[in-house]
Amino acid sequence: MLLALTGELDAGTVRVVVGSVAAALAGSPEPRVILVDLAGLHFLGAAGVRALSALTDQAAARNARLRVVTGENAVVSRALRLTGVDRVLDVYPDRGAALSAGDGREFLRLTARMWNS
Repeated sequence: MLLALTGELDAGTVRVVVGSVAAALAGSPEPRVILVDLAGLHFLGAAGVRALSALTDQAAARNARLRVVTGENAVVSRALRLTGVDRVLDVYPDRGAALSAGDGREFLRLTARMWNS
């Protein structure tokens, strides 16, 4: 599933995103990956950052992954970096990188291969 956002993600707009992700997680079939593309934002507020973090946890509870695409948007990248969530969210520079990232099992396989080589 893909959510491409434009404009602002702040206290006034965050409910729309939260509702969209909740609806996707409740859908059938349940998505394995939800991409939230923030490249079109011109403002990312604290409420938006908190929502992304909470949505990541909600997705994980449903065995799904929430992947954040920055589109190398300086406003978005800065907000994620300043709040430190860029270190805990699944953040990608573009949709292609997010889609080709594989799943958690792929990460574990790559890590095991690295340690055993």
